[in-house]
Amino acid sequence: MSTEETSPLPPAKESLSVGEQFRQARQAKSLSLEEAAAATKISRNNLEAIEDMDFGRLPADSFIRGQITLYAAFLELDDSSLAARFFHERDGGKRPQLTPLQQSLRRHHLTPIKLAERTHVSSAAIASILFIIIVCSFTAFCLYFSWNPFAFLTGKLFPSAASTKSLFHPADPATSIGGQRNNVQVQAFFKQDGRVLITLDQKPTFEHTYPKGASVLWEADKRMSLEFFQSDSADLQLNGASIAFPSSSGGRYLLHLPLSSPLPQ
Repeated sequence: MSTEETSPLPPAKESLSVGEQFRQARQAKSLSLEEAAAATKISRNNLEAIEDMDFGRLPADSFIRGQITLYAAFLELDDSSLAARFFHERDGGKRPQLTPLQQSLRRHHLTPIKLAERTHVSSAAIASILFIIIVCSFTAFCLYFSWNPFAFLTGKLFPSAASTKSLFHPADPATSIGGQRNNVQVQAFFKQDGRVLITLDQKPTFEHTYPKGASVLWEADKRMSLEFFQSDSADLQLNGASIAFPSSSGGRYLLHLPLSSPLPQ
């Protein structure tokens, strides 16, 4: 019977175990286990277990395979199959049984493509994130510029109702005495941000800035003075009737009430 039929491994020194080959090579160099351990940085216990073929004292296969290769190179053993022969002798020529963990990893093997596959995000999630970003940005804009979008939209959607509403009613004693109005009422619908100086009767003048879309009503018993700083910044109503925005006078837009002409009825 040929050697190839009895064993798939090379037949070098078949009568000796791998451990015995190591021991003979070390003794041929007149080295002790301590000297070999110091030169190879392999512990004396592991070297002794390798030479004695004491498999129970050895670490995991991946570690012992490297140590056998290193020990063989140190002893100048050219047999590259020593590590394979060592495990072949340990397993009695049988294929080692896989552990349950190794079997599970083999069944659920992941290819590199699957490992590198990117996580898919649904379009609905992306749309929700974009919507939240837009809402937060719009809210921050309104807060920063003190702008009320609801008042602006109300003025744009219902301009006729705002312009035709009369603030004067003959049956209201606060606005009518014998059919004649004694107070001055001005309502402004701001088309842009505007700064106004207001004087009502004999009260001290005060200043206020109104945002675009704001609606304000000023009322005085006899006299009113309004000074605007922006051209055509608001639509004005005097006692419920529309009036023209004051023209510029030296860069100022002044409205003094009552007017030289009678107040609108």
